[in-house]
Amino acid sequence: MTAVAPAPTGVAAPALVLPMPGEPLPAECRREDCEERLRRALAALRETLAGHPPTALRPPADEVSRVRYRWLIGHHAAFGVWQSLARVLHALTAASEAAVGSLTAWAAALYDTYSVLFLYAGSCTPELYAAMLRPHMTAAHPAFSGGWSRDHASVLAALRAARDQHSPARIAPLTRAVKDNRRVHMAVAGTLVPGGASLLQQSGRHPGHGPTEDEQALYDDYFHVQRQPLCRVAHWAQLVRVLGQCTADIAGHGLGLAPEGCPERFTRDALELLTAPALAGEPPLQIHRPPKGRKA
Repeated sequence: MTAVAPAPTGVAAPALVLPMPGEPLPAECRREDCEERLRRALAALRETLAGHPPTALRPPADEVSRVRYRWLIGHHAAFGVWQSLARVLHALTAASEAAVGSLTAWAAALYDTYSVLFLYAGSCTPELYAAMLRPHMTAAHPAFSGGWSRDHASVLAALRAARDQHSPARIAPLTRAVKDNRRVHMAVAGTLVPGGASLLQQSGRHPGHGPTEDEQALYDDYFHVQRQPLCRVAHWAQLVRVLGQCTADIAGHGLGLAPEGCPERFTRDALELLTAPALAGEPPLQIHRPPKGRKA
């Protein structure tokens, strides 16, 4: 089991284990407990949705600690979703006509999950963000930026490829989810940083200039991410576990009102959108149907 250590956010949590983007997730590995870990993670998620979250999934009780907790755990969940989303988008790019519909539904569901996670990670007040989170990032690097994430960059590249391959009509649900995600991003950013200037912009760096390898490594270190090979089932078990933590927190403490400009469905249906892919019970590329319970 991965050792628990304090992340730079001040939260003690297991490191998130991810392969480098683009590395294959083998169907099998040398560990014998991956299937059991997935079974336990899904059972804990279902218990949480039934109103009985296991102790291991419960968030800190006080608001200030939950700000740091949500920032770290929300990002951990987003990184796992991004890796799964990039793989689904690559599969969509290469898909036969018969598979386009199901893969588009999966990609849209994962984008919606990411939108809820963005709301979750950034659900604190502007005052707490300015006092607690922004200084931590500035201390790590004056130009600290979400654009340094290896995993999100891989999603953007895969999305461009899928759009180039398929007509807008064929992937309309995905397009809607992407547009809604951008609305969420703008709404949260506008609430947390009313002036609109990111650390990257304040540092004088142009957003179009890509990050260096050192900056990407620093981003991983900040969010306590370890890069090493991982099998498909282990990746999914880890993601379901972290989504269970987010679910327990939202179920107990809520997300608050949707920021201005954010589609209301992401707060109204937060738990459904957050957990729909996980409750399908299988990693996305092992199925040929949209997640159960998802609406067209």
